[in-house]
Amino acid sequence: MGLDDLEFLAAGDALLTRRVKAKSAKCAVVVRFSRTRKRYERQGLLVDPQALVEVQRDLGERDRP
Repeated sequence: MGLDDLEFLAAGDALLTRRVKAKSAKCAVVVRFSRTRKRYERQGLLVDPQALVEVQRDLGERDRP
């Protein structure tokens, strides 16, 4: 189970993230350690590229607010 075929989706768009995560067969959370806050912070997700394209197309057809 490699992660080489997954594409990075940056954090910030909750609607896109939820829908892509639901459609993607594989998903991995990308985190980075913050020395100033002394904790891990979420940077985004690694998701299936086909799922990302489908969801972006679906959301593009509907005029998002």
